[in-house]
Amino acid sequence: MSFESLVENLQMALLVLLMLLLSAAASGEEGAFVGVNIGTDLSDMPSPTQVVALLKTQNIRHVRLYDADRAMLQALANTGIQVTVSVPNDQLLGIGQSNATAANWVARNVVAHIPGTNITAVAVGSEILTALPNAAPVLVSALRFIQSALVASNLDSKIKVSTPHSSSIILDSFPPSQAFFNRSWDPIMVQLLKFLQSTGSPFMLNVYPYYDYMQSNGVIPLDYALFRPLPPNKEAVDSNTLLHYTNVFDAVIDAAYFAMSYLNFTNIPIVVLESGWPSKGDSSEPDATVENANTYNSNLIRHVLNNTGTPKHPGTSVSTYIYELYNEDARSGALSEKNWGLFDANGVPVYVLRLTDSGTVFANDTTNQTYCVARDGADPKMLQAALDWACGPGRVNCSLLLQGKSCYEPDNVAAHATYAFNLYYQMMNKAPGSCFFNGVATITTTNPSHGTCIFPGSNGVNSTFINGTSLAPSQNSSSAASSPYVHNDGAWTIMVTVGALLLAAAIL
Repeated sequence: MSFESLVENLQMALLVLLMLLLSAAASGEEGAFVGVNIGTDLSDMPSPTQVVALLKTQNIRHVRLYDADRAMLQALANTGIQVTVSVPNDQLLGIGQSNATAANWVARNVVAHIPGTNITAVAVGSEILTALPNAAPVLVSALRFIQSALVASNLDSKIKVSTPHSSSIILDSFPPSQAFFNRSWDPIMVQLLKFLQSTGSPFMLNVYPYYDYMQSNGVIPLDYALFRPLPPNKEAVDSNTLLHYTNVFDAVIDAAYFAMSYLNFTNIPIVVLESGWPSKGDSSEPDATVENANTYNSNLIRHVLNNTGTPKHPGTSVSTYIYELYNEDARSGALSEKNWGLFDANGVPVYVLRLTDSGTVFANDTTNQTYCVARDGADPKMLQAALDWACGPGRVNCSLLLQGKSCYEPDNVAAHATYAFNLYYQMMNKAPGSCFFNGVATITTTNPSHGTCIFPGSNGVNSTFINGTSLAPSQNSSSAASSPYVHNDGAWTIMVTVGALLLAAAIL
């Protein structure tokens, strides 16, 4: 084949590829997404209008409600936000025993709000098999009755029906290839999976690596639970499939896939309806910290949106709802139960998510003003060792810490370590794990600059991130968060890349 023929064939192939990609982009099919759960156990619950305002400024396009609150659904109208409504557990028995009751529930809580409110799913109950086992016999009936009501209203193609499960229904979850559902529930599970398969609905799962880590008594490393990078020799390997697992989340998802395949169901997608990490706990929960919550949720969001998928299904990401939008101070139980939220009741972020590369959800890091500082009470010897590493192998320029320079005072290891830690953190573009230093560093939104010692990443003045909702871009902002290319960034990148290839071929 001549050089000219080769170029001509390349041009034709690239043109065909471009047409296929543009066609796929035009179809409007959405890939994996990240949403949030909206709990309401707050002593000072924001109004529905305030909640929706926060969702808009944070660019959150998917929410799950634990009920079908009329005022909340009305506030969500005409926003385009996709909504999963829920049948509360205390209503499940009635709906599962009466087609008419289910039809009335759908008419009142779904049909009445369509098309203004973009309801896309109904979650029937929550963790019924483990939390309310006496209702388990009517669970599939409830799903069928809700589905029948949607069919009667011609909404079944738009709204999917499923029920969320605790991951504890999966036994022997590692290695994933040996996982299976608690066999006492097999008769109900088979019926449920047949329903999901026939309606094209997802298997809903709640995945909490925090609890897996806490209950493992040290067997599960913290880094493995938090999505932190692991050396190859620390990865968990499934001895049957030889698949390598770098985080708990993926291992649980794949365990669910294998458990379904054990019952001969292999084509049902998974949606994680709850996942997160608490930012505060009591003395028995030392790893419920702001830093760990930030690390987990930031890494989780990035993991879902970059379409990595799982070892069993690479490239197939699992849409996930973070638990949760607000800290619920009125919840009972351990201190951690009140502290899973991304925001407090006033819309102030509990921590600033490190998501500078995601560009598609959550704008509470748009100030880009986060800093890495020495942790209060850290061991001075460990701080000194970390400081020596940062200024040595870490290649941080610590010249301003020398005597007579602007950051020499105060002359103590904590202050000097804070400067070096932050410089390394900023140098690494705030990458996950770059503010750890064997546990003696932590993230803060308070600018540690002082006097003439200006820390990198600051605007030159001491400042605190005060209100995520006011500093985030508005819906009319021209920032990247609301750019027309944000929700089709994959297609836009493809167009530019393929266009460049075509141009190169034409030049040839």
